[in-house]
Order: sequence, then structure tokens, then C-alpha cells
Amino acid sequence: MEPDTITILVIAALMLFHLAIGVPLFVVLGLGSMAMILGLDVYSITVFGEVPFSAIDSWALLAMPLFILAGEIISRGQTANNLVRLGEALVGWILGGLGMATILGCFFFAGTSGSSSADTITIGRIMVPAMKKRGYQTSYAASLAASGGILGVIVPPSLIFIIYGVATSTSIGDLFLGGVFPGLILALAMCIANYFVCKHTDWGVPESGKFSLQEVGASLWHAKFGLGAPVIILGGIYSGIFTPTEAAGIAVAYVSIVEIFIHRSFGFSELIKAFQRAAIVTGMLAPIIAFSVLFGEVLAILRVPSDLVTFFLDLSVGYVGSVALIILVLLIVGSILEPIAAILVVMPILLPIGVELGFEPVHFGVFVVCTLAVGFITPPVGINLFAASAVSGEPFINIAVKATPAFFALISGIIVIAAFPSIVLWFR
Repeated sequence: MEPDTITILVIAALMLFHLAIGVPLFVVLGLGSMAMILGLDVYSITVFGEVPFSAIDSWALLAMPLFILAGEIISRGQTANNLVRLGEALVGWILGGLGMATILGCFFFAGTSGSSSADTITIGRIMVPAMKKRGYQTSYAASLAASGGILGVIVPPSLIFIIYGVATSTSIGDLFLGGVFPGLILALAMCIANYFVCKHTDWGVPESGKFSLQEVGASLWHAKFGLGAPVIILGGIYSGIFTPTEAAGIAVAYVSIVEIFIHRSFGFSELIKAFQRAAIVTGMLAPIIAFSVLFGEVLAILRVPSDLVTFFLDLSVGYVGSVALIILVLLIVGSILEPIAAILVVMPILLPIGVELGFEPVHFGVFVVCTLAVGFITPPVGINLFAASAVSGEPFINIAVKATPAFFALISGIIVIAAFPSIVLWFR
């Protein structure tokens, strides 16, 4: 083994060790990049300041804090309740309908939040108590909120799609549009899994068992502003009226007007809190993005991605086997890294492999995001599991166990998304 290869492996092992003991990711990425620059003499040390600054000096990346702010505003208002009511009207009359309504509520709310944890907490606060009254086990009810929250990063606008687009130079607008039907497929898969769970328990028996077209119409009317947000965002982007970054600013203005002046559910003090929370989240993500771009450039100079592509393709496991390996790798990475961080770390390696396998970049991006998002409900990281635990008071591990049916439903949906590119690329 060559000395440079040994050095890279030692540095990689040290980085994994520091992640395991809880060192912040941006510190690990920064120190790992510096160690490779100094230890392998591949770059001038000046890039340590130049590349991270250039990485966050991006017009496209400005969409991130704006969509975070829009999600914070909408999660504190009335819109979420209206969207949940619509979900109940559509499926509440079916066996397990309240659980399905939780998933649909997450789907609809995702169109304005762009965040999985916001989806889980906002919808969970509304639906977990309601499901408990209907006989659902608390941990299972919380697992539905956690699983449905995954849709927050798949249904547009999605923060992860913005990060993926910036990191891989892929059209963010195309990624947004590509996430629409995969989001529907994953929501449907989880609803079906919930139906069979309720069929073999005494949970989820509907109160009336009758579909009401009148209630659906009334719910649609009340939810019109929440449903209007993704329509305006996607319609404006794809028609060329505004860019994804401009769409983020319009989204903030739109949800602010709806909650403050129409629903009147939002005061000035709440607006200040939303700005503060959005600033905190943005401040946490920005250094991770900056140093992950540096780390990716160092890996590219060292030819690590191309060498791994060659190794991967030489395994001779065929297309299906290669896709299965990618899914396995992403599930493992997603279980130990937050998906945004995972994308920034692994995409310099995985994207060339995907291209070699014949994936179109937008299709591959949606497939990768959907697979990594499963990490939101898998230990040890499982951000949505912690969020659902905070909402329900149930232990983290109990919720993780009860999320098993949703986990397998999501994997089934991801296989369908990988196999049929037209599900993602329907707009072309």
C-alpha cells in the first residue's frame, strides 16, 4: 500500500473517531482537510480560508436561511392545523385513517416547511394526542409523526435539495419538481404500512367510517393558503418568473402575510422568535457547508472519488447489485450523520458512481436524498425520533422500534423511485 494511501486512511479513521466522540462536524471536516493538505502537500494552505469563503458566498445558498425562516413562521401559525384537517377529511374514515392523516398532514405541511424536524414537531403536537384518544399506542403514534416528517425534506421546497444542488451544481428548481411524486409514493407506502399495522391491532378504528365530500370541500377551502405556497413556489420557478433563491424570499413574504394578516395567529413576538430560531439553524449549517466543500476539493485532488468509482465498478455485481450497495451505504451513512452533512461528505464520491451507472443527476439526487432521509428514523442519530420523543414523552428507542413498518415501507418506495426515472423526471 502506498504511503499516501496509508496517510489518507489514518486521517479518515481519526475523523470517524472524532465524529463518534461528538466533535462538531465542521471541526472534523476542517481539521481533516488541513491534515490532508499539510500531510500530503496537495494544496497551498491558503485554500483553507479561500475555499470555505467561496463555498458560502453563493446566491443559490441564500435560499437556505429564507426557507428555514418560512418554515419557522408557518410552524407557529394556523396553517398546520388546516392541513391536518384536510388529511383527516381525505382518509380519516378508513381503518387507520388518523395515522394516515398524520402522514398526509406531514406531506401537505412539507410544502411550506422544508424541514423534517419542523414537520415532526408541528404535526406531532396536533396528531399524537388525537391518536392516543383513538386508541393508538403512544409510541406508535409518535413513530408515525417521525416517519411522516421525513417528507419534509423530499416534498419541495426542501433544504436538502438546496444543499445537494449547490454541492453538485444541479438545478435546484429541477430537484424541487423531481421531489413531488417521490414524496407522494413514500407517503402512500407509509399509509399502506399503517393500514396493515392497524388491521392486526385494535388501533385506528374510525369513528364514522363514512367519506364526506362536504367535509373534504370545507377542509380544502380552509387549507387553501397552505396548499397555495408550494404551487406559487414551484410554478414561479419552473415558469421562469423567479429563481429558487427569489422563491425563498417570496415564500417568507407569503407565509408572513397569511399568518399575520389573514389567520391572525401570529404576533410580533412570535415573528422575532422565528427570526432567532432561523438564524441559529443557519449558523449551525453554514460552517458545515463551507468546510465540506473544502474537504470535497481535497478528496478530488487526491483522486479518492475516481479511485473508489473504479473499485466499485470492478466489483462486477451488475446494475441491480450496485444500486443495492448504494442504498446500503446511504442507509449506514444516514444512520450516523445528519442527511445534509451526509450529502456534503459522500456526494463527491457517490455522484461519479451514479453517473457511471447511468443515473441522470436530478434522478440520482432525489434517489440519494430519499434514501438518506430514512436516517431520520434510524438510531443512533435519528433526529425525528428525538423530536417525536420530545413531543410525546415516549423513550427514543420505543419510537424507533415502532417505526420499523414505516422503515420497510420507505425502502420499498425508494426501490421504486430508483427503478423508474420518469417518477422523478416527469417534467421533462
